Amino acid sequence: MKRPHIHVVIALALGIAVHALTVWALPRIIMDRIITLGGGNAQAQSGSQASTGVYLPPPTDHTQRRIVMPSPDLLYATCAFDLREGPLRIRMESSYSRYWSIALYASTTDNFFVVNDRKTARQDIDLTLVGPRQADSASPGEVISPTERGFLLLRLLVNDDRAVRAAAEATRRTLRCDRAQARAATPH
Repeated sequence: MKRPHIHVVIALALGIAVHALTVWALPRIIMDRIITLGGGNAQAQSGSQASTGVYLPPPTDHTQRRIVMPSPDLLYATCAFDLREGPLRIRMESSYSRYWSIALYASTTDNFFVVNDRKTARQDIDLTLVGPRQADSASPGEVISPTERGFLLLRLLVNDDRAVRAAAEATRRTLRCDRAQARAATPH
């Protein structure tokens, strides 16, 4: 019986290690870059939105690729979050009559929460987002993020009608990602 050549075993082990590292690390590297860019864009943005933690990119066209295959039929807003300093409060007026959605993504690229126009029946959005360290003390209704850092993506469906675009823009500008009020300590 022949023994496998050592170089074949090493190559196979190396291939498995590279594959596992890529599958585990690549999504985290991509999200870290998106979170870093998203937070920096919100801080660099001028005007009233600068203090809300929300970045309002210009309408999408064929030249923009910050979001993979962005749709020109959607207006976007983003909010990078870091829950190490405490919970985040997410608010938005939801009177927009066309489709919209807010999706929350963990730093691992996993989508862990979605709310949209159909789930809210035109009620305003007021969510508290807590990190995994606060999961045990989370109140009912609080959204628990599986990671401390992540990303919010708001999408609003638009068309070429100026009134529709104006309504979407007005709704988009109501999105807020602010630090939530300090929570009372729970007795032990």
